[in-house]
Amino acid sequence: MLLDHGYATMRVARTKLVDAYRSAGILASDVPGDHVARTMIATARGFIVQEALFGDVHPEVLENGLRGLMSMNPQKIS
Repeated sequence: MLLDHGYATMRVARTKLVDAYRSAGILASDVPGDHVARTMIATARGFIVQEALFGDVHPEVLENGLRGLMSMNPQKIS
C-alpha cells in the first residue's frame, strides 16, 4: 500500500536522524531509535493537525509542553 510505504520511508529517515543525534552525543541511547522516530512523527503530525484545524499554533508551545512532559518523575507518582 502506498501509505504504508510512505510511512515506512519516513520512519527510516527519522531513525537515521536519531542515529545522527546519538553519534553527535546529543541524544541518549536508552530508548530504541525506531520508538523515538515514531514519536517524532506523531508529534509533528499532531502539530500540523492543530495548526490546520485551529490555527495560531506556535512551535514554542509544543517545545515547552514536551519539556514539561519530559520533566515528570514517575518515582513520585503514587
